[in-house]
Amino acid sequence: MIVMGGPASGKGTQCQAIAEMHGLVHLSTGDMLRQAVSSDNDKRPPHISTIKKCMEEGNLIPDDVIVRLVLDRLRSPDCQKQGWLLDGFPRTQNQARALQKAGIDPDTFLFLSVPDDVAIRRVVGRRHDPMTGKVYHLDWNPPPSDEIKQRLVIRSDDTLQSMKQRLKQFRDNANAVKGCYKNIVEIDGLGTPEEVLRDINSSLKLAQRKHRV
Repeated sequence: MIVMGGPASGKGTQCQAIAEMHGLVHLSTGDMLRQAVSSDNDKRPPHISTIKKCMEEGNLIPDDVIVRLVLDRLRSPDCQKQGWLLDGFPRTQNQARALQKAGIDPDTFLFLSVPDDVAIRRVVGRRHDPMTGKVYHLDWNPPPSDEIKQRLVIRSDDTLQSMKQRLKQFRDNANAVKGCYKNIVEIDGLGTPEEVLRDINSSLKLAQRKHRV
């Protein structure tokens, strides 16, 4: 399964819940990248060395390198046995076509749809507590005291300008990626996490029945 959704769509929360519920291996490229470069092994493959260098220098990782990393993980025994859930990958049409060329064809492509104005509200109201690591939202989950409120900080990518740019980048690529797949299940991501998960499970069951016919 592939799950795609824009910034603040709730994708990460839903991916974790789906993977746990269905026993799938949850694959996030961010986690894979961190794991790949965490080893100090001098005999690491060339593509891992490239990833490490790009991350250290703050450069974008080339598509062919990150696709290689994902393919290696998809071919591992746990993914072959349990099935897998790709969280937010592929991000571009080139990445999607590279997966297809390698014979990777998901049973379902799940797309979480959230209007831009809602996504922006979700993000710009977020505040982080540097002392506890907790995340609050000024409208929906406000801090319990003025003392906590005064020490809250805004992450650099939680600003309105940053969010608009992230949404533009996502929209520029989303339709091209969706065009590479057939079994697309589109979910309204406006409800609570529990409501959205119920809609996802209902839609997945319906898609599975259609697939068997």
